[in-house]
Amino acid sequence: LSQQGLAQPPPKRPRSGNGRHRPMVKNAAFAAKPLAFYEDAQVEGARLELLKKEDPIALQDAVNTSKALVEAVKAGSLEELQDVVANALEGDFLQAFVMQAMVLALKGASLELVKALQGFGAPLAHEQLAEALHLVCEITTRENFSDAWRILQLLVEGDGQFKVDINQPRSIDGWTPLCVACADACLPLAFKLLEFDADPNIITRGNDTPLSLVKSRRDTDNEEQKEARDIISSMLRSYGGQERWQDALTQSRRPAARRKPKGEEQVAFAEDGAKSVQQAVSATHTRFSA
Repeated sequence: LSQQGLAQPPPKRPRSGNGRHRPMVKNAAFAAKPLAFYEDAQVEGARLELLKKEDPIALQDAVNTSKALVEAVKAGSLEELQDVVANALEGDFLQAFVMQAMVLALKGASLELVKALQGFGAPLAHEQLAEALHLVCEITTRENFSDAWRILQLLVEGDGQFKVDINQPRSIDGWTPLCVACADACLPLAFKLLEFDADPNIITRGNDTPLSLVKSRRDTDNEEQKEARDIISSMLRSYGGQERWQDALTQSRRPAARRKPKGEEQVAFAEDGAKSVQQAVSATHTRFSA
């Protein structure tokens, strides 16, 4: 693909090749969820090997269509993405490219593209998306927060069939998304994750807790982060969070429900209908801003 021209969605046309492995009519499942995985990776690999031998032009069609899907996401174009999907036939979308498209949408904190990919059936339960929440938390900024937390909500609530676990530990260190928010001292993100029922007493592989992480100040902290660390610490404690892993383990074993934060709250609704809760916690911060 050239840098000047993105891959164009393939036009609706009869498929080339002998067509023995290319269904011309979309079945109901593919029409409803064209990006869903209807075969495991080994079956897909065997199908592609067969196409390579018996119908190489059809194989190239599938590769081109899959690349076009990725390029549409890279371009941030919902319209182009919809065109690519509308013109595709069953078998056109290769799994690796679907996963790449979803990861790019998550990295870009593009709410509309993540929604579209999910609606088209991109599998949230796939092992490659197990740390999707961590990825979104890592790229959350003041500028993209409004879309980022809604993406988190979308993944946590799921599509009615699959959803992502808010307390999924990261494989390398056992951190959950809340650990990421606490380590980065991202106050509104930590608030939202707790609102989504993130566990304030998770214990990492290094025997850290969200509270111990947020109390570990960094040389790179700006003034906002320095103040946010104290606010998040108080907020975690209001949810029953403990600093020492031994105390966190004891707390997590208690049957009592986690305490909700105390304080005077003002509830309002934004123009898009999203509920916003503002709670004064310092002279310069509120618990939520979007």
